[in-house]
Amino acid sequence: MTADTILVRDGELAFVLLQDALVLLSVQRGAYFSLNKVGSQIWNMLIRPRRVGEIFDAMAEIHDVDRDVVTKDVFNFLDALLERHLVRVVNPDMIA
Repeated sequence: MTADTILVRDGELAFVLLQDALVLLSVQRGAYFSLNKVGSQIWNMLIRPRRVGEIFDAMAEIHDVDRDVVTKDVFNFLDALLERHLVRVVNPDMIA
């Protein structure tokens, strides 16, 4: 995954907001995942296809932190979502 990779939520997930956490349910995998406030912000950005670099920029601005500081943590989080098939890579040619 690079800053130019485009990600979007996987369509089969259900989710619910419980207090300050977002809980994702994958019926297909028989598993659930809990996201904190920052993870929930990123999840909400992925309602439509987004470049990873856009997410880095947005999180740096939202939290008033240098982009280089947030890049590692956000990259690791996105990589974990990808590994668990909670998001998928979108071919840039498929975006209108």
